[in-house]
Amino acid sequence: MAFRYVAYSWQGQRVEGVLQIDREEDARQALEREELIPYRLSVVRRRRSIVALLPFLFRPTAKDLIEFTRSTAALLKSGIPLRDALRSFQRQTASLGLREVLGRVIEDIEGGSPFSEACSRHPAVFPDFYVRLLRVSEATGATVLALERLLDTLERRKAVKDKVRAALLYPAITFAVAIVVGFILITYSLPALVGLLREYGGELPFTTKLLIDITDFMEAYRLQIAVSALGTAVAIAGYIRTRQGARMRDLVLLHLPVVGKVILSSNIFSLTSTFTTVLEAGIAPVEALQLSREALNNVVLRERLDKVIAEASAGTSLGQAFQQHWPSPPLLSQGIVTGEVAGNLTGALRALSTYYEQETTRAISGATEFIQPAVILAVGGMVGFVAVAVISGIYSTIGSVR
Repeated sequence: MAFRYVAYSWQGQRVEGVLQIDREEDARQALEREELIPYRLSVVRRRRSIVALLPFLFRPTAKDLIEFTRSTAALLKSGIPLRDALRSFQRQTASLGLREVLGRVIEDIEGGSPFSEACSRHPAVFPDFYVRLLRVSEATGATVLALERLLDTLERRKAVKDKVRAALLYPAITFAVAIVVGFILITYSLPALVGLLREYGGELPFTTKLLIDITDFMEAYRLQIAVSALGTAVAIAGYIRTRQGARMRDLVLLHLPVVGKVILSSNIFSLTSTFTTVLEAGIAPVEALQLSREALNNVVLRERLDKVIAEASAGTSLGQAFQQHWPSPPLLSQGIVTGEVAGNLTGALRALSTYYEQETTRAISGATEFIQPAVILAVGGMVGFVAVAVISGIYSTIGSVR
């Protein structure tokens, strides 16, 4: 329950705010502990906005979290109190979802909750490692430093994800457009031309006959094909949502010749960069590794990391645990072993993070150089086949008319 209060300080200054407390008597006592004289207390009856009713439609993005972290760090560094900094960003952000979340965070802070605890109630926006770093920084008084470290990690991770997304988006869109255009061409445009070729008769080339057979099949079973394609897409989407389906999808992606290297490198970069940030905050290695788990977006790699965490929790060193359960690529486990032996695990992880950031960029460049020509050849081959079949059929028909 929330109480909106109006109170006065002993100097006569009017103070207003909201307390997240169950009973009115507890609210009065909380104000008195702050050396405030309660004047008016009223229960806040929250109206559920459309953002609260449909949060999945207004979920804050990684960019929103980055902007929030940057703004909050800058305002706190300039000496502005935390609550004022949060209110300032809440007013200026364009994200309705983040605006709603920050409203609740501010209310929790006004009710006496620490900043980290208020953020922890919104795990869809603030990841576990984000909240843990805030909690540690509150104990050491280094909130600005923690936010700056989080900002650097989030920005680097987003930059790599954007590169991966851009590299895979082009071929996906090209293939989708080619399939749609081919379907429209075969089912709507070619039947009239096929009828003309049949009307004049003559011996048609093999490519033209094959095109006619495909066109007849698509025209005769158009509805069945559309329903089957839609049903297959829905079934695959539903299967991928299951744990087994997601694991199968990620396993296939990891073993693809070109894409697999991009996915592996980008995931290792996200893991090592997050692991480095959490370790630098003074968190124990095993707990830091647990908090870094959410940086992996591949189910198979998460399973590997779970085995590493279980082995390390049992007393095995991190390097040995990685060598046993995450042997490939060997550079990752070897780098961690070297860091542990040298007593500089953070430095080793920072070097690994930089290396795999560069490796991801190189892998993306290689994938782009391979995929784009392959897509062009595939689309060109489909268009070329249709053109050759149509032109050769027309020439054959002209010859029979003569």
